[in-house]
Amino acid sequence: MDPLEPTDDLLESLYVVNKVAKQFADEATAAYERGDLTESNVRSARKDALYRTKTAVLSRVVAHDPSRVSGEYHAINGDVWLFLSVDGWKFHQPAYAIGSELTDAIEISNSRSDPLDAPYERDSTVERSDRTLAESLSGLADAGVNANDHLARPTVTSEHDRIVDVRWSFLP
Repeated sequence: MDPLEPTDDLLESLYVVNKVAKQFADEATAAYERGDLTESNVRSARKDALYRTKTAVLSRVVAHDPSRVSGEYHAINGDVWLFLSVDGWKFHQPAYAIGSELTDAIEISNSRSDPLDAPYERDSTVERSDRTLAESLSGLADAGVNANDHLARPTVTSEHDRIVDVRWSFLP
């Protein structure tokens, strides 16, 4: 794995990616509930790719310099999550996502068996950046992490058996 320096620019882009992934999750659910299965599938595929992109970036950031990353385990809705802090930017990850070797390299304030009770309320109104998703994904691609590489597959099938491309066309 190629280490990746956690610059403010990189972390801001990662923040935007995480924020949009949360929005895509909400939009996928709303589309499904109104019966738009195609839109639901597109949003869901992109959401998953953005979360995998986030994991790839965070793993490479930890590999670069574990001392710049700290964490604590949180219990959220019955699951254990790793709450990572990198230079003032904070991200939740599934506890297993970055792997035990990288997790062991960072300072974690509590044990996975004793997570902090931290009810998580998703608030899509909080803004910390005016950067667009396109700007953020382009910046991450320039740093060597292309979100299109993290799609489970480049297309989804529509409810009318049409193939829909879910890749971000502006990425290389």
